[in-house]
Amino acid sequence: MTSQSPVLPETTAGQWRRRLGLPDLTGHGRIVVATSLDTFGVGMFIPLSFLFFLLSTDLTVAQVGWGTSVATLLSIPFAPLAGSAVDRWGPRACLVANNVFAAVGYLCYLLVDSLPALVASMLVVLCAERLYWASWPAFIADLAQGAELDRWYAFTAAGKNASIALGGAVGGSVLATGWSGAPVLIVVLNAGTSVLTALLFMRPARPRPEVPDPDPEKATTPEAGQSGQAGWGTILRDRVLLCLLASQAALAFGWLIPTVILPVYLVEVQDLPAWLPSTTLMLSSLLIVGGQTYVTGRLGAVGRGRVISWAAVLILSAVGLLAAVPAVGGRPAIALVITAVVLFTAGQMTATPAAVALSATAGPQQARGRFLALFNLTWTLSAVTGPALVGALVERHTAVLWAVLAALVTLGGLGYRFTGRLAPELLGSPRAEEPTSPPTKRGTHT
Repeated sequence: MTSQSPVLPETTAGQWRRRLGLPDLTGHGRIVVATSLDTFGVGMFIPLSFLFFLLSTDLTVAQVGWGTSVATLLSIPFAPLAGSAVDRWGPRACLVANNVFAAVGYLCYLLVDSLPALVASMLVVLCAERLYWASWPAFIADLAQGAELDRWYAFTAAGKNASIALGGAVGGSVLATGWSGAPVLIVVLNAGTSVLTALLFMRPARPRPEVPDPDPEKATTPEAGQSGQAGWGTILRDRVLLCLLASQAALAFGWLIPTVILPVYLVEVQDLPAWLPSTTLMLSSLLIVGGQTYVTGRLGAVGRGRVISWAAVLILSAVGLLAAVPAVGGRPAIALVITAVVLFTAGQMTATPAAVALSATAGPQQARGRFLALFNLTWTLSAVTGPALVGALVERHTAVLWAVLAALVTLGGLGYRFTGRLAPELLGSPRAEEPTSPPTKRGTHT
C-alpha cells in the first residue's frame, strides 16, 4: 500500500502574495536584481538618448534623426535570427549575449564621429534589443506557468517602470549639473549595468514546478530537447498563431497614445499646458508601479483572450475621451485628458501581462523564440509606421486620426475574441495555478 504525499496548506505569506498579485520570488532574487539593474541603466540613458550625439559630435538634428530611422529599419531583419538563436541556444544564453552586445554598442557610442558610425553603433544596440525581446519572455516562461506566469510578467513590468523612472531621475540630475563629462559618464555607467546584468544571468535559474495534467490522454507540446520538430513553417501555417499576430499588430497602435500622440495633440493642436503630457506620462508610470501586480492578480481566473478584449474596450474609451477634448476646452479638457490616461493605463495594465504570456506559450515550445520574435515585430510595426500616421493626420485631420486609431484597437480586441473561439483551450480557459510544494532551501539558489 502506497501513501500519498500530503498537500501542504498555503502559508499566510503565500495568501497575501496571491492577493497582491505577486509571483513566488523564492530563489529568484538574482533575476529581480538583474532586471532592475538593467532597466535602471536604460532609464539613466533615456534623457540623453537623442541628445548625446548632438553634444558629442558635429552631426545635426536631422542627421541624428535620419540615422536613428535607418538603424531601426536595418535591425528589423535581425528579429527572426534572434528568435532562431533563442530556440537553438536557449533564452538564458541569449540574455547574456544581449547584455554583452548592448554594452559593446553603448561603448561604441563614445567613438561616433560620423553618420555611418552612428548607424553602426545604434544597429548593435537595436539588434541587442531584438534579442532581448525574443529571449526575456521565454526565460520567464521557463520559471513559471499558468496564472503565476502572468504574475511574473506583471511584477517585472511594474519593477521595470520603477527602475526606469529612478534611472531617468538620476540621469537627468547628472546632466543638470552642467559638467561636460556627464554624458560620457552616463553612457559608461549604462554599459556597466549591462555587463553586470550579463554576469547575473550566467548562472542557471531555479526551474519552475510542473503542474500535473488532469487529462493524461491530452496531447501536450513536447518539452525542449524532446522529440518533435517545429520551425518557421509550423508557425506560418498555424491559423491561430497568425490570428494572434494580426490581432496584436492592430492593438499595438493604441500604445502610441501616451508617447507619440499626446505630446503633439495636447500642446501643438489643442494649445493645452506644456506640462500636461509629461504629467500624464508620470501618472501612467505611477499607476503601473503601484497597481500592475494587483490588477493582474485579480484577473488570474479569466481567460487571456477575454482579458485582452476587455483591455481593448478600456483603450477605446480613452480614445473616445481624447477625441472629445476639442469640444470641451479649458480646465474641463485637462480633467478629460487625465481621465483618458487613467483609462488607457488600466487597459495597458490589463492587456500587457496576458499578451506577453500568450506570446510565450502559444507557439510550439521548440519554436518559442521564433514566435516571440514575430510577436514583438507587431510592436515594431506600430513604432515604425505610427509616427508617420500621426504626423500626417494629427494637425489637420485629427478626427480621422482618432477614427483610424479606434478602428485598429477595435479590430485588435475583436481579433483576440475571434482567436479565442478558434482556440478556447489557449485563450478562453482559466489559467491553472502552480502546485503548492515545499519551499526550496534558500542556500540552493541565488
